[in-house]
Amino acid sequence: MSTLSGPRPQALMAVAPRLLDRLAQLVATHRIDTIVETGCGNGELTAQLAGIAEHVLAIDLRAEAVAATRARLRALGTTNVRVVQGHPPRVLADLRAQIPARTLYCFRDSGLPVPPTRDEIFWVPRGQGLIAVWLSQGRGVSGHASVQDQLLRWSPDHAVELLPAGDGGAVLFALPRPAVHVTFLIEQYTAEYGKSGRSINLDNLVATLDQTGLASWNVVHYDQCFHDGREIPLAAISKPEGAAAHVLVCTCHYHSRANPSVALLQRAKASGTRVAFLWLDKKISRSTPEYYQVADLNVVLDGNDFDLPNAWPIFTPKNPIWFNDPGLERGIDVSLVGEVRYLSQRKAFVQRLEQEQRIAVQLFRTSAADPGRALSIADYARIYQTSKISLAMTKDAVRQLKGRVFEVLHCGALLLCDVNHNVSSYLVPGQEYVTWRDYEDLVAKCRHYLAHDDERSAIARAGHRKVVTFYNHQVFWSSLLARLQASAATLQSR
Repeated sequence: MSTLSGPRPQALMAVAPRLLDRLAQLVATHRIDTIVETGCGNGELTAQLAGIAEHVLAIDLRAEAVAATRARLRALGTTNVRVVQGHPPRVLADLRAQIPARTLYCFRDSGLPVPPTRDEIFWVPRGQGLIAVWLSQGRGVSGHASVQDQLLRWSPDHAVELLPAGDGGAVLFALPRPAVHVTFLIEQYTAEYGKSGRSINLDNLVATLDQTGLASWNVVHYDQCFHDGREIPLAAISKPEGAAAHVLVCTCHYHSRANPSVALLQRAKASGTRVAFLWLDKKISRSTPEYYQVADLNVVLDGNDFDLPNAWPIFTPKNPIWFNDPGLERGIDVSLVGEVRYLSQRKAFVQRLEQEQRIAVQLFRTSAADPGRALSIADYARIYQTSKISLAMTKDAVRQLKGRVFEVLHCGALLLCDVNHNVSSYLVPGQEYVTWRDYEDLVAKCRHYLAHDDERSAIARAGHRKVVTFYNHQVFWSSLLARLQASAATLQSR
């Protein structure tokens, strides 16, 4: 805006130092070109804003306020401020084409009641720039809430931040979602490099984050680096230039020499990176306290009764491209899917199910680690999509929260699972899935729900609805990033 050009004055004594510091920080962080201020009053804050931005546009409906502001600016020799008298929404509409995208809008009390001040927000191009709304003490809770609601309607992707003001009022900021980058430092193969199946984490983690669009990402395979005889590149796992937040998502391949060193992770953290370790089979694996301590967040995917520092027990995210219910004919009465060679509970049950005459159970002995027995993800999901009932056996050395629980439900089959407190903390037994206690109870439950299709369908639909709504990949990644302060998901108070 050529009309707003001119040299900036020296910084003045701040009207509200904490507030002005925050405004200056936002101007620098977001490379703000222009500040638009409504309700300039006597020009005191306007002069302060002129000291932190290249251009300022001040608007007020009151002639006396405009005159006072112009007089103050002339006295200070300030030439980078344009002062306009008029109804703020109308002035913003008229000048909309002249206002650059990188603008901070400061909506202050301009003698208008709450609704017009609140509605000024919608004269800002939707989702563009930053907004700060001054709320006086007299407006009360309802006034604050109405403005906050309007900010969220203007752009749900913006973070709403609350900064108390010294006069008992407050300032609400709507800030753009931070530019988040996630680096996956994970295994490429499930076991021996190049000889076992591709890691399921490529689909569970990388693909699900990509589906959300919440962050840019890159992948570094530590087993590939080890196999190639080269160091894990520090630059590839450190905070990249231009990212407001960087999260390093790591997995640990137990007993593997290829695992990244704690020293390397600490060097990455020195760049401003936050580290999230994702643990599978943690309850039955050896303790790795050195990794627990370096992590800012220890994400536990197989249970909810873990005592790790910064622990976050949570479900395993699943890729909705594969794990969904396309409404296929369910020609499989009962399915049991997965590895059976090493798990004592499954081995014992499979031997009996192979001889079972009372129900028709189809066994699919798949293995993620064995390419000869691995199915494609689409074929694997198709089993659940065409099953009426699918079994989950979650106890080996301990009871775990298997990812299979969520795979079955996302695909719309009725989940029959052994009694497990980890599962029942997410789902309601008898309403969203069905539990069994022993082999005979399992057979009896299968026979009952195969004979009562309406009951089976109702429970399967309820379970499907629960996971699609609450236990989906979007919830997983939004929550993880919010926990690491790399999200605009929560109201922040400064």
